[in-house]
Amino acid sequence: MSNSRVAISGSRDTTLRVWDLTSGTCTNVLMGHQASVRCLEIHGDLIVSGSYDTTAKIWSISSGQCLRTLQGHFSQIYAIAFDGHRIATGSLDTSVRIWNAYDGNCLAILQGHTSLVGQLQMRDSTLVTGGSDGSVRVWSLDTYNPIHRLAAHDNSVTSLQFDDLRIVSGGSDGRVKIWDLGTGNLIRELSQPAEAVWRVAFESERCVVMASRTGKTIMEVWDFTPPPAADDEEWYGGLRERAVASTGSILPTEEVLPGERRGGLGMGMGGERAMMLDLEEDNLEGIDDGGNEEMMDAYVEDEEDDDGVNVV
Repeated sequence: MSNSRVAISGSRDTTLRVWDLTSGTCTNVLMGHQASVRCLEIHGDLIVSGSYDTTAKIWSISSGQCLRTLQGHFSQIYAIAFDGHRIATGSLDTSVRIWNAYDGNCLAILQGHTSLVGQLQMRDSTLVTGGSDGSVRVWSLDTYNPIHRLAAHDNSVTSLQFDDLRIVSGGSDGRVKIWDLGTGNLIRELSQPAEAVWRVAFESERCVVMASRTGKTIMEVWDFTPPPAADDEEWYGGLRERAVASTGSILPTEEVLPGERRGGLGMGMGGERAMMLDLEEDNLEGIDDGGNEEMMDAYVEDEEDDDGVNVV
């Protein structure tokens, strides 16, 4: 977003609010949706919001006006991706729609998921989608055709991210998996299975996993960088489980107990005092958290699988 002093929130009260981060005050209320605002994306002065009323809306932050309403989905919108030119919306109706951000026209309907599409990421001419059917799909935004269908998880895909080399996906089956973007092949799994994976995020060679294990919220930090002596084939994809500390030791997957220091990172929540490694200073500091809130939605699954695209 061009103005780092502004934040946007969407709510079950059907509105979006614009906030001044300097003063902490609400500067505008954007009204127009008829049901909960589930998701939003920002690019420059534009906001795209998705709602349970089955529509997406394009707003101007500076004027507070709704510029366009995108209609076409038959059920709630759960996910949005927006690159400034194209908009992708994922819905409970199992489809993904691609829209022209300038005129609001629907460019294509991507079909293939058999249940709710709740995860989207757009990057250049590639779109990656994740559904509650457990699959991750890679699409070309040049042809709107499917490139890869990945049978990724035994349950809902709860988080995904990709770059030029790899896709990282997390699921409510408690697994985190790394995929080759070019071939669609599974490279490896990260960590040991948890009860559920809530969030995966990576930047450059660092990956953070937030999951639930043994009734506690834990955080793991992984380093994709291969050690200096590693063979290129052995470490294909740049995947290496390492501590974020400069010790070079393997990141432990077992729980790091409160007050205990190791060569890796773990964070436990749920009324306990947790230890977290400062990524810049390699220092451990205590962090308190008062609870372990349920963060997952219950998704519906089933039906027949059929890759396809309907260009409008």
